[in-house]
Amino acid sequence: MDVITKEEQKMTQEFTLFNDLYMSKFFEDFNEGVELILRLILDREDLVVQEVKVQDRIINFLHHSTCLDVLAVDASGKKYNIEFQVGSFSNLPKRSRYYAGEIDHGMLEKGEEYESMEEVYVIFICDGDVMKCGRPMYHFTMKDEMGTELEDGRHVLFLNANYPGDWKLKDLMDDLKSADPEQMRYDVLKKRTEYFKKKEEGRMRVCEGMMDWYNTRNQKEREQWEKKLKLQKKEADEQLVKKMLAGGEPIEKIMEYSSLSREEIERIRKDLA
Repeated sequence: MDVITKEEQKMTQEFTLFNDLYMSKFFEDFNEGVELILRLILDREDLVVQEVKVQDRIINFLHHSTCLDVLAVDASGKKYNIEFQVGSFSNLPKRSRYYAGEIDHGMLEKGEEYESMEEVYVIFICDGDVMKCGRPMYHFTMKDEMGTELEDGRHVLFLNANYPGDWKLKDLMDDLKSADPEQMRYDVLKKRTEYFKKKEEGRMRVCEGMMDWYNTRNQKEREQWEKKLKLQKKEADEQLVKKMLAGGEPIEKIMEYSSLSREEIERIRKDLA
């Protein structure tokens, strides 16, 4: 991409970190920014981020695959998943459970003891109150009915970026929601935003990401459409086969008029018997 259109420039200026495309570019190779966010949320000045992956897809060939917004690993091996969530919150408790399980998968090498498993944090930064209890942040760990901690190392946090009151993370939440670097409080996030909003190289990276996203979406839509057409064609063929079988037509003739194999036609005939 050599030229950025006015429409693309306008979209780039309006993006916040609650936009998936912009968020993925913003945190790409940006350990410092992820480190700042985690230090503030978890109140841990000693936390050092060693690795960051964005839009990290955990492929599961047998079950539901997962795409994580931001996955970070600190110097001790603890893992942190940060998700930016807009709109629907009803599935977040179960989703957080699944994400934590997927992150855990493969953490132990063969022969390693369970005690070597590091802590996992799944953090949802939302544009509303997930639990509807009027609090800006919820930090869940596993406890019994008496409040005894299981200490299994799993943490789930829900943050309300739109909490109306004053609280310790209000400035951070406002920065994450802001599209204008001039309104940001934290220099680390402000400078990164200025790069993507004001520098030609940064704007180009966002626009190239937009094009990649558009092409990927179009490919998925084409694949879905082709799959739908194949399904409709198969259903139409099955209806034709049923009519021809009911009329006493031989299988050889039916095969000439449909795309179904002899085995498929035999199966339909058995079902009709």
